[in-house]
Formats: sequence, structure tokens, C-alpha cells
Amino acid sequence: MRPLWQIPRDGLFWLLISVLISIALHFDHLPPWVALAGIVAALWQIQLYRERWRQPGRLLKWSLAGACGAGLLLHYGRMTGLEPMVALLFSGYILKLLEIHHRRDALVLLYLSYLIIILQSLFSTTIGASLLVLMALLPVTAALVAMHGSTDNSRPATALRTALSMTLQAMPLMLVMFIVMPRIGSLWAVPQQNSATTGVSDSMSPGDMTQLGRSGAVAFRVEFDGPIPAQHKLYWRGLVFSSFDGRRWEQQASKAYQDGQFLQWPNQPLAAWDKMIVRRGQALSYRVTLEATHSPWLFALSTPVSRSSSVALSRDFRLVNNEPVVSKLQYPVTSWLEHQLEPSSLPDWRHNIELALPAGYNPKTRAIAKQWREETPDIAALIDRLLGLFNREFIYTLRPPALGKHTVDEFLWGTKKGFCEFYASSFVFFMRAAGVPARVVVGYQGGERHPSENYLLVHQYDAHAWAEVWIEGQGWLRVDPTAAVAPQRIEISFADLFAEREGFLSASPFSLEHLRDIDWLNKLRLKLDAMDYAWSKWVLGYENIQNDFLLGLLGGITPQRIALLLLFAGGIALLPVFIMLYLSREKSTRDQLDRLFLQYCTRLEDIGLARKPGEGPRDFAERIYQRAPSLTVPVDTLTQLYESARYSEIKVGDVQRFKVALKAFKPSRKALLSSSC
Repeated sequence: MRPLWQIPRDGLFWLLISVLISIALHFDHLPPWVALAGIVAALWQIQLYRERWRQPGRLLKWSLAGACGAGLLLHYGRMTGLEPMVALLFSGYILKLLEIHHRRDALVLLYLSYLIIILQSLFSTTIGASLLVLMALLPVTAALVAMHGSTDNSRPATALRTALSMTLQAMPLMLVMFIVMPRIGSLWAVPQQNSATTGVSDSMSPGDMTQLGRSGAVAFRVEFDGPIPAQHKLYWRGLVFSSFDGRRWEQQASKAYQDGQFLQWPNQPLAAWDKMIVRRGQALSYRVTLEATHSPWLFALSTPVSRSSSVALSRDFRLVNNEPVVSKLQYPVTSWLEHQLEPSSLPDWRHNIELALPAGYNPKTRAIAKQWREETPDIAALIDRLLGLFNREFIYTLRPPALGKHTVDEFLWGTKKGFCEFYASSFVFFMRAAGVPARVVVGYQGGERHPSENYLLVHQYDAHAWAEVWIEGQGWLRVDPTAAVAPQRIEISFADLFAEREGFLSASPFSLEHLRDIDWLNKLRLKLDAMDYAWSKWVLGYENIQNDFLLGLLGGITPQRIALLLLFAGGIALLPVFIMLYLSREKSTRDQLDRLFLQYCTRLEDIGLARKPGEGPRDFAERIYQRAPSLTVPVDTLTQLYESARYSEIKVGDVQRFKVALKAFKPSRKALLSSSC
């Protein structure tokens, strides 16, 4: 028999499967060497079990722990943040695999496996990811079942079947708890890192948008209360860049804005600068479901007004969340596409910000911009002149040539090939050099209309950069130089424009976007996306759905009513389990002859002649002969009848004769006492 401390073979099998599944679930957000170390540790444990290798020594284990810590610090730069913390826990998890000596060590690792697998939900809550998490819990449960098995000869499939049965039995109660128990906030706060930013970042240099243009990942989805506006009107404003160091555009520090608070929250009085927004025409209402970006900035159409208490409007007319978006976020917005921004005047300090250029960069562009401004004093005509140059001589491409120190000079008067950030950056630089206040705006443009679900799907390849120039009396005007070079970029989907060009989706080799030209596969892609979107809306809005359901069912949400509902619904949920346990209980295997023999033994026990455990019928009879000789004849008769019925071919008559003889057998204590005298 296997010792209690020993790890069973099928338990080790499912334990290693659980570790490998955990590695696969977290592969996207772990340093590759951590995943590789986990695989090596699993192989090491297999060799230990086969007695091919020896247990690592204490010095080696401490060295590995130190190497993991140093590697994580070098990879992330610091140990605060979601990904570094998960990676640190994961490193300890795989190192624990190297010191499993007893079953208790394996159990600790299995409990950690549950935690590691659930942590995947911090990174993704899509319907696919949620199903993978549920499926990944099954091997861990199978490992627990195998660890508590009584023999070492069971097969892995046996533990898996038991784990599946336990999971199915637990699911009704799980659903009851999910529906009835109120939602609570996080029990802890996990700090985030800017290094985890996904999509548009807080700065822009040549090539940044080009990289996003090769990714087919979803950035966000938008559902409008009415018809979706035309493609050329869909400019999703995300960040405004006013600071330029010669190569990189960045946001201007909020303290540089000297006309009041930088952020305006919905529950606060309107800031003075809100009056500088002239909103006209019909309001456009919509809801944005943003994927995790690990950054606080949001995306919306022009002149957005937030309808969420956690979303603010910034001084540069964009939306900002109160904390980084670490999971899917849905926020309602109202926008006015017809508007004017700061049409009356700009103070001197704003002029200085929006005209600032770094010294020593792009001398040729500075000189030509001044010359053109002298030749074309009208700003609108100057803009048209520069856009005309773009239209005649420039090429829009996903593979622009690299640029050196004087990026604008090299692009405007040399390569003349670039992506949207090249055009926006050079246009704004030229306008500033000509004395016209200008800035860069980044976000997304357009989107893919879902043909049946009436929502807009915006991908990372829809990332876009454009310019805004300020003209007195008109305010900030959007100018998109890309539209002058490639007008179809603004009028049709980016995917339709670049689908056949080299480099498109090179950063997403497994994206179904590659198969959009195959009709049935494209329909499947859109159907899967619609399912994922419906799941996301359900998850994000579940708290309201739950409250409405409980209010309708209970008439009010109080602890007493919740407790009664939980007891009632929990009892109903567990009823099938009780029925299964009752039906699968150990049934009596005794036949009629055994039941009659037990009655015979009971009658003898009542007079003080109890049968010993494991004592056979003939040995029992021999002992009775000695203790109560007067019972020899009836006891011998009953014993012979039992042996004949049991050990020869059983016949109904034999059992019946034993039953008749037993009916006449009525021993008393007198027989025992008289034999004792």
C-alpha cells in the first residue's frame, strides 16, 4: 500500500498538466523566459519521479530564486504594477515545483494553481478567456481528486471523470451564488504601469502609428442611439500633443494651462473654459466599450460630454478616466459634430505653447514656411497650398523610410513617403514655423460597421494622427493632411484600403482579418465578435441587471430577503446533488438467505451467544454446542440448511426450509444457564 505522504502517479500527472495550462494562460503577459523556466521545472519534476535526476540543492534553489527576482526587475524596471506582481507570483509558483517532496507540497502547489488560473481574469474577460479559465480549473480539481485517491493503480481518466462530476454538481450552487450575492469592489488595489499601455500611447514619434497600423486587435466598440455617422466624420479624439522636442510629440503639462482647473468632472460646476466650446446642431449619443489600455485617456468624437461620474473633460477637450483602464470599460458620451473650439481669442501664454519649436531642428522647413507665409498671408490659403503639395508629391505607405535628426526636413523635402504621424507632425511643424498656432491630435479614425448588430468596431489599425490649427474667429479647426495624400483612407475602411498591401496585419499573424476576403469566414469573424461584444456588455452591466432582477423578484434588496432567497435557491440547487447521493448510496447486497441468517444470529445474541466478527457459521455452531448443549440439534439443523443453501446450488426450497426451521427456533437463556451448571 502506498504511504500517505507519497505523491500518486496520476496525481503528479494532473499536477504537471495544471502547471503547463497555467503557463499557457499567462504566456501573453509573462516574460518568455519565465514560461520557459516553468516548462523546464516541469520536465525536471518528471525526471525526479523517474529517479533519473536528483533534487536540486539549497544553493541552486536560492540561486534560481535570486535570478528570477533580478530578471523580473531588469525586465519591468520596478516590481510595482499588475504584470510584475503576477510574474513574481508565477516565478515562485514554478520554483515550488522543484521542491515537491511530499503530498502536502503538491497540495500547496495545487492551491496556488487555482489562484494563478483565476488571475488570468485580471487581463481578459472575453467569453473565450472565461471559458478557458473554467476549463483550466478542471485538471487542477482532477489533481486534487487523484492526490486523495486510495490506490496507486487508478488511471488519470478516473480522476478527471470524478472532477467533472464534482464540477457539474457544484455548478447549480455556483449559479445561485452568482445571481444572488451582491457585487463588491476589489479587496485590494493593484498599481499599474505605463509600460503596459496598449494602443495609442502618451507620445508620438515617426513610426509609432505605423506599428499600430499593422495590428488587427480591437481597440474599442461603439453603439450609437441612432444611425452611425458617415465614415469621414468619425474622428475619435484621444490625446492632444503640443510639446515637441525635435522628434517626439508629447502632451503639454496640465500646469501650463493658466485659466483654471484642467479637468472638469460631471458632478462639479462648469469650468470657465467650458464657455469656449460652441456646440451646434443635433447631439449624438453613443456608448463606447473600450478594451484595456492601462492608461487613463479615453476616446470620443468631437466636443464630448461625459455621462459617467468617473470620466472628466480635459482643458484640451478630450475625455479622461479617473484611473487607468485595466479591464474593459463602458462609458456613455454625448458629442456635437458641429462646433467651434475657442473661436474668440487665445491668450499670449497659449500662443507661446502652440507656436513653440525646438531650436536647431529642421532649418529648411523653417525657412520655407516663413517664405510661404509672406507669399500667402491668408492662413486658409496657406493650408491649402501645403495640402496641395502633399496631394501632388507624397505617398501614403505602411513602410516609410527611416528618418534622422531633422525628421521634418527629411520627410517634406526628401523621402516624401510616410504614414499618418509623418503628415500630422510635419504639417504642425510647418504651421508653427509660419506663425500659425497648431497642435497634433491622435486617436482613431473610422471603424468597421457590423452588418447585422449595428455597432462600430474600431481596430488598432484605425489609429490615426491629424492636426488642429487655430484661426481667429473660427477657433481650432481640424486639418487631416492624410486626407490630402490618400482621400480614400478617410472615406473607406482602413482594412479595405490596405488589405492587399505588404505589411498589413504583420503584427497580428493569426488574426481572422487575414481571411476577410472569404465571405463565410468573414461572416464567422463578425459573428464571433458580436458574441464577444454581447458578453462584454453583459459583464460590464451585470450589476444593474442583477439589481433589477432582485428588485423585481424580492420587491426590495435587504440582507434578510437576500438570506432567505439564498437559502431557498441554494436548497433547490443542491436538491439534485442530494438525489444523486441518495441514488448512488451503497445498497445492501444481502440476499434473503443472508437476512434470515442474521435473524438467527440476533436471536442467539439475545441470550448471550453473540457471533464473533469474521466467525463462520460452522465455527459459531461448534461454540454453541459447548455453551448450550440443549441447542445442539436445532443449531446443527439450521447450520446444515444454511450451508446447503449457500454453498451448493441455491434453490428456493432450501431457503424456504431454513425459513421454516428459523421460525420454530426460539432459544432462551435457560438453555445457556442450564448448561453452565
